[in-house]
Amino acid sequence: MSDPSETSQTLFTTLTVEEKPGFTLKDLVSEFPDHQSDWTIPEAFLCLVLSAAFADGRVAPQEQEEIRALAHRSRTLKNLDENELAHANSVVLKRRSDRPDWLSEACEALPSDMRLSVFTHCLDISLADGVLVPAEAEFLEQLIVKLNIKAEDARMVSRVISLKHRY
Repeated sequence: MSDPSETSQTLFTTLTVEEKPGFTLKDLVSEFPDHQSDWTIPEAFLCLVLSAAFADGRVAPQEQEEIRALAHRSRTLKNLDENELAHANSVVLKRRSDRPDWLSEACEALPSDMRLSVFTHCLDISLADGVLVPAEAEFLEQLIVKLNIKAEDARMVSRVISLKHRY
């Protein structure tokens, strides 16, 4: 006869399960910071896409076209009429020239769930003229850090947008 331990059928075994974190509202702290910003979301968004175009020291016609198209299709900007868009543009230009920390301020003003798409738009605009120069790459790398974008997400977006502009 065989050993009872070999023939016994274990009905229940101990499982090691990764413990899921409990519900916490701490994640909402970044969505509702304790400091007020004078940046609106459209101003911050416009600041970053314009800065992507300005990063190499010139704004190519293709970059201008991309920004204009974005202003017409982006929910954040298309709700602004021409006068509001022009006002936001002037506010952005003034803050860029007057404030040394304008980039951090603009990035912090964006909701966290909007940041990856804004980075994507900035990369798209930077590649609109068919080249990516070191100054544009440096700006985009600053965005990755300041917008708190995961390296894996930035890599994925970069692959997709570079393919878009290649063909």
